[in-house]
Amino acid sequence: MTTASILNNVIGPVMPGSSSSHTAGPYHIAKMCRSMIGELPCEISFTFEPASSIAEVYHEQGSDLALIMGTLDLPLTDPRFKKAFDLFPSYGVDIQFIIKSFPEACHPNSIKIEAKLKDGSLFTAVADSTGGGALLFRRLNGWEVEMTGDAYWLSVEVPAERSAEVMELLKKSGKVTLSEKEGRAMLLMSTPAPVDAEVIEKLKSEKELFGCFCAIPVFFPVRGERIFTSGEEMVRYAEDKGLTLGEAALEFESALLCMPKETLDAEMDRRLQVMIDSVALGLSDESPQMFLLDPAAKKIMQAEKEGRLALGGIHTRAAARAMAAMQVNSGQGIVCAAPTGGSAGVIPGVMVTMLEDMKKTREEVVRSMWAAGAIGWVLATRGTFAAEVCGCQVEIGAAGAMGAGAVVEAAGGSARQAADAGAIMFQNAMGLVCDLVQAIVEIPCHTRNGSFASQAFICADMILGGYYNAVHIDDTVDAVYSSGKMLPLELRCTSLGGMAVTPSALSMQRKR
Repeated sequence: MTTASILNNVIGPVMPGSSSSHTAGPYHIAKMCRSMIGELPCEISFTFEPASSIAEVYHEQGSDLALIMGTLDLPLTDPRFKKAFDLFPSYGVDIQFIIKSFPEACHPNSIKIEAKLKDGSLFTAVADSTGGGALLFRRLNGWEVEMTGDAYWLSVEVPAERSAEVMELLKKSGKVTLSEKEGRAMLLMSTPAPVDAEVIEKLKSEKELFGCFCAIPVFFPVRGERIFTSGEEMVRYAEDKGLTLGEAALEFESALLCMPKETLDAEMDRRLQVMIDSVALGLSDESPQMFLLDPAAKKIMQAEKEGRLALGGIHTRAAARAMAAMQVNSGQGIVCAAPTGGSAGVIPGVMVTMLEDMKKTREEVVRSMWAAGAIGWVLATRGTFAAEVCGCQVEIGAAGAMGAGAVVEAAGGSARQAADAGAIMFQNAMGLVCDLVQAIVEIPCHTRNGSFASQAFICADMILGGYYNAVHIDDTVDAVYSSGKMLPLELRCTSLGGMAVTPSALSMQRKR
């Protein structure tokens, strides 16, 4: 079972649009590779499996830009992100993107990395962008590994006869696994704290050393333990302690990351501000240029204000705000993925509506974001946020479920009611395909974000009004995950089916 963190894996990362799987995830992979290499390589290539999701959309969704920024060790939110191709030649590194089969590919977002260092040595790795910006390294210089982005890692390759000696040195600092083949041994250590510099120096001074690489985390290191492991345990924990879902989620995160609640609240507040800013920009005259669509959020909001709509009201305003944030996402502006870039409008639409229409305080909205994170955490633990694996139900569907839980929290509902609101929202999103037009996160993503922001309030009201949810959050998420894996490849973020292959979709002219 995955050890998921709310800040690491659910509410975030803060990133330029448009896809956390195809933008933030590749960036994190490249950044960890750069930390292991320890220098800017002379040459580096990134290979994608033909017909895989990332091969189909890597250019349109900025994977190439993200991989360049990570290789150059520049921040993901650097304003030069869009001009990454103009940057790297001046750094003296040759960066290539290749579509070619490789046997280690086993995920729709598998990436093979091959680098030539200044001393002539080679570095190779295979990693998967697993959804929501998360990653998993599966091979390192020919060795099988399991490396995530929430720990410090040290890999050491030595003659097999020296493995016991090196093991004795390393196990004092962290958890160590050992692999052996052809007279060689590879020891892989993970630790929540930086590796002792003296240990690294001692290892690198050894004559019989085939390789030594250190990787720094791209997320908050996991230093503690989970205080619950499922949605039902989460609800019971809150009930036993007399907590709301948001309060229970904050306690969970504090125990898992060993960080003070005040620090965690401040970080969540920072991410809330990114959401507020993305909505404000999307509703302004400065909304960035998109690929296929013209900005519509401001028009909808104005029409609602003037009474020119069939109904209008809080649901429409939430939808327009969600679409505003997605306009920024599509224009590769800065957003907070929650839980993904493709769903980066739902939670901002809900949260800004809480602030502006429900008149909730900033503190109340931050607590509601923790409740949203708790709902998403169930899916992060039991499934995936990758539409490449399970379709749109685990991206925009998940965001809608998170939003429903957040609304219940803000309305004073119980932890169980918040979990039930998330569950019924998931149930209404089950089977939702990912058929993005021209491999761009705009159609149908924008209207789905708007619709699900609106539905979050409806599902919350149904539960608060007395609807009994018979299928609890864990069973619901398990059903979402299993049904998602049944979807054909064409309907899982490859733009090979659904609306993506209709004549009108294929004939749309791009605006940039």
